[in-house]
Amino acid sequence: MQVQDGMSLQAQERVLRNAADIAGYTSMELLLEEGRSGKTIKGRPVLKEALSRLDSGKADALFVTRIDRLARSTQDFLSVVDRAHQNDWRLVLLDLNLDTSSYQGRFVVTVMSALAEMERGIIAERQKDVHKYRRDNGKVWGKDLGPKQRISDEIRFRIFQLKSSGVSLHGIARLLNLEKIPTAYGGLWTASTIKYVLDRQKNEPEAQE
Repeated sequence: MQVQDGMSLQAQERVLRNAADIAGYTSMELLLEEGRSGKTIKGRPVLKEALSRLDSGKADALFVTRIDRLARSTQDFLSVVDRAHQNDWRLVLLDLNLDTSSYQGRFVVTVMSALAEMERGIIAERQKDVHKYRRDNGKVWGKDLGPKQRISDEIRFRIFQLKSSGVSLHGIARLLNLEKIPTAYGGLWTASTIKYVLDRQKNEPEAQE
């Protein structure tokens, strides 16, 4: 748990204990980490100790109220996921309803881990086809297709893939805010802004064979 989290420590403790109890755990330990100064795992001794105990088999599962309480970057998040997989312990993120002990949870983290590697190549190929389609049909940004998107195709593709893999609109917003990726107008992501991007994706003309 962390202080100054928008939820009282008592409320966080209650949520975590209830979740662990429902999952069948009878022995639990709550770990308190003061403040938010550590931007990486290296700067967070309490989390480092917890992960070390999990890796060594002294603990079986890690329950976290919110993803940004676990990691502040995608790289750190995926490194924790990899450690959980390699050392056979359970990771549960309550805000994303993600549990690596379930098939759905493993599927989501596998997709998230693979995205960074695959998205650039796929986007590049897709954009070549889309641009060719627009050129061949005389389409012009700002005239025929409306104002040009301020969100990069890379981010739009990530949003679409995360939604397809089962992550909620709120969960996607949390992930993008965690990575400090701004919206088109520089603000924070919300479920409604994610929905807007998905709706624009559906309505945009696709390249034809």
